[in-house]
Amino acid sequence: MTRETPAPALTKEGRGRTRERRVAYALVAPGAAYLVLIFLSIVLLLVSYSFRTEQTSRLIAPFDTGTWAEALSNPYNLAVLWTTLRVGALVTLLTVVLAYPIAWCLLRVRRWWVAGLLMFVIFSPILVSVVVRSYGWMLLLGHGGLLGGVLRGWLYHEPGVILALVHVELPFAVFPLLASLRNLPPGVLEAAADLGAPPLRRLRTVLLPLTASGIVASAQLVFALTVSAFATPSLLGGGRVTVLAQSVYQNIQQLRWPLAAAQALLLLAIALAVLALFNRLSRYADVRHRSPEGGDSR
Repeated sequence: MTRETPAPALTKEGRGRTRERRVAYALVAPGAAYLVLIFLSIVLLLVSYSFRTEQTSRLIAPFDTGTWAEALSNPYNLAVLWTTLRVGALVTLLTVVLAYPIAWCLLRVRRWWVAGLLMFVIFSPILVSVVVRSYGWMLLLGHGGLLGGVLRGWLYHEPGVILALVHVELPFAVFPLLASLRNLPPGVLEAAADLGAPPLRRLRTVLLPLTASGIVASAQLVFALTVSAFATPSLLGGGRVTVLAQSVYQNIQQLRWPLAAAQALLLLAIALAVLALFNRLSRYADVRHRSPEGGDSR
């Protein structure tokens, strides 16, 4: 006759795990509920303001889609939207391209004090106020500045804004890439080299596919931070480069709250849509890499 002794132990273990999950949910629930409540309240308030045309602070006002028509059809608003998307895309591309070799160099550094010094230099932009950092770039790019002769005409134009934003967002791109590179299987690049793969082929068929999740995470962070940037485009753009965050602020100053609410929702929708697209690309790259066809390097 067979005795089934492990069942009570498994039942007790399962009950313990269930109790741990309930405790974890109970600890997380208050903070999560607070954040969700605040976020939904702000979004609902913005939606309420965007579907009106009168400049009033009342919660209830006549329903009107004229504000959305202006936000999506006015040539100036469309130009601001296009500038925001163009600057966000260029800054994301340049930042990730620069951050990848930097993260690789940090991974290869063996001396701890050299790695610490490099990390301090890379992450130093975060330690400085955004206003001070922007004024520093204005001095560098201005007349008589260190870069004023080489990069003449960049200040108060889009190239100067892009240059400063790349400097600001670089640390946020390096960190996910460095974490992804540290999770590489040991000896995978050496194995590819032993099989005769040249450096560029190892980069294309081994390194980039294995770190695709880190690349996507870096791009997500950089794009989300760039499209919502306000101080750097305001100071270095000099009024000639206007992005959505500036337009929202200007409309609030002019008491055009419905248009400001519509543009804020538009900015949120763009950020969420791009993040969802990056997530889809990340899953596609992961599935392609794990499939036999995608993993073949021939």
